[in-house]
Amino acid sequence: MVNGLSYGGSLNIVLAGVGGQGLLTFASILASAVLKRNFKVLVAETHGLSQRGGSIRVHVRIGDVDAPLVPIRLADAIVALELIEAVRSIDYANRNTVILASKQILKPPLPGVKTPSVDEVLSMFKEFNMKTYIIDAEEIALKAGSNLSANIVMLGALLKTGMLSRFLDFQDVEEMIKDIGGPLLEVNLRALRNGYEAVNIN
Repeated sequence: MVNGLSYGGSLNIVLAGVGGQGLLTFASILASAVLKRNFKVLVAETHGLSQRGGSIRVHVRIGDVDAPLVPIRLADAIVALELIEAVRSIDYANRNTVILASKQILKPPLPGVKTPSVDEVLSMFKEFNMKTYIIDAEEIALKAGSNLSANIVMLGALLKTGMLSRFLDFQDVEEMIKDIGGPLLEVNLRALRNGYEAVNIN
């Protein structure tokens, strides 16, 4: 890797979460902003249907790439809207991968299945010895006006890491959200900014 990017001028991002969390919207906004800057971008959804509650992953590959799926161990970033889904996506990570996750943990629908605590999950990430940022995306989104914007909070947080800076900047994504519009426009703009400000880069 060079400057946080994979060899060849590409960026590999794995988005992880469950159906209904807006991962495809996250990917669509990001991909549209990248395309507007005339860079190549590929997006693919894997691991089941994006029905509410179902586990999904969305692969976003930017730059010098030919296949839509991020290869195992070659993710530059894993962005998860749920902590357990971040752990489930760890096969895509290597020692240079940045983990960005919301601290939310959803209880499994099956009775008798133990749900780990936030601290237990965080200790797993420490064992992996990777750069990890954990924020409360749902709480930040609520303060912006709606928990439906937690995905936009995470997009803002990803921008703060600087990993996307070769391809676009905060204003590019902000303008794309404005172009898309919709009833949550102002909420999404606040969520993007609040997510950006929530990440403390050391």
